Amino acid sequence: MWPPFFSAPTEALILVGRYRKRRRRLEVWQGVAAASGLRVVESPSLRARPQVLKALAGPVEVRFEDSRRYGTRVVVVVPGPPGFSDVTIHREPGQPSGPPVEVGDVLFDRAFYVLGPVPLVCAMLDAEVRGLLWRLSAECRLEIAGGELRAEMRETHVASLLPLLLDLGQRLAQHVDPPRCLAENARRDPDAGARLRNLLVLAREFPGAAETVEALRTACSDPKPEIRLRAAQGLGAEGRDALLELAQSELDDTWNAQAVSILGRRLPFDLTSGILTHALRRRRTLTARACLESLGRSGDPAAVATLANVMAREQGELATAAALALGKAGSTAAEPPLILALQQKNTDVMAAAATALGQVGTAEAVLPLKKATERTSFHPALHRAIRQAIAEIQFRLPGASPGQLSLAAAEAGQLSLAPAEAGQLSLATDPAGQLSLPSGEADRVCGE
Repeated sequence: MWPPFFSAPTEALILVGRYRKRRRRLEVWQGVAAASGLRVVESPSLRARPQVLKALAGPVEVRFEDSRRYGTRVVVVVPGPPGFSDVTIHREPGQPSGPPVEVGDVLFDRAFYVLGPVPLVCAMLDAEVRGLLWRLSAECRLEIAGGELRAEMRETHVASLLPLLLDLGQRLAQHVDPPRCLAENARRDPDAGARLRNLLVLAREFPGAAETVEALRTACSDPKPEIRLRAAQGLGAEGRDALLELAQSELDDTWNAQAVSILGRRLPFDLTSGILTHALRRRRTLTARACLESLGRSGDPAAVATLANVMAREQGELATAAALALGKAGSTAAEPPLILALQQKNTDVMAAAATALGQVGTAEAVLPLKKATERTSFHPALHRAIRQAIAEIQFRLPGASPGQLSLAAAEAGQLSLAPAEAGQLSLATDPAGQLSLPSGEADRVCGE
């Protein structure tokens, strides 16, 4: 018995409509398959549910299936390289099962959610493959998972999208040699971020390989300074000339500074000084700071005068950096300018000078350090740096023990080890400024 709102003729018309729709869809599939040169190996009857038409394009299997939401689902089964079945690519992240793989192309990485082995993903997703993914995802619902490329679309789009799907499937089915493909992508990808990403993955995953070394050498001539920098860094000693060129070039402050930092002691003193002078004149702060740090670690005796000059003439972070670099220099010749810096009004510079004195200062620096504490209002960072500096100087004195510093009886301003108990502080017996402390109370003096 028919439902009250349906009559037998109406139901018959509905069934006929569905039959015609299935027949029309199957005809579209068969026509598109023939036009694309596919060999149909399995065609469904009009009564079959769901309808599935199978065809082959060389080694690639193609299935046309019903899709409730869009009408047609085209599935391209890709006999991809090892690991391809673990690759997942789609537009909507849904419930991510892990952090996505980034290929370096910022727009692509933002739009697509990608999972899989990093070397394989970066090697496969070259500019052409990414372009096909962009075009297809704009016209259909696209997903790659489990070794299959699945696209849901309207019947009217099947004819125009199938060639793109076959092209993508055949590209993904190609044998992939990760080192070779990564090197090729690092050389020719039009997107600089993708070139860099491929280069870094290549250097990390295949260090020492012939493809890696050649790619690094080629990348030293890349238009983008960051890529040249990373390539030169990856080449080690062989990349020194490229780094020298970057350090002295008129590039962005960031890349100049990084080139100087990577070179370190391999950058000669004269070149470092020249780059520093240019950076100070152009107010390239990052490069200037990198030069100051490099000079501090250079071990060159002439570096002390250069650093002291910058500390005296500059203000703020550059003066602070110069003071810290003087401490890294490890030379007692840095002590006089650092003691002089304790008289500045900038507490950051004073704290940096105190820290540096803790590294290179002698007993003669203790009294100026204490006076700096007395001269400034309470400043936790500065006072902490001064206390630490005094403790480090005391630790370096031959035969010293904690709290054993005292002012010498011979000459005001000199320090010596107290002859009696550790912690005993005494002043010269001259009537002017005579001061003594009981031995039981003196332990706290040098700790202040």
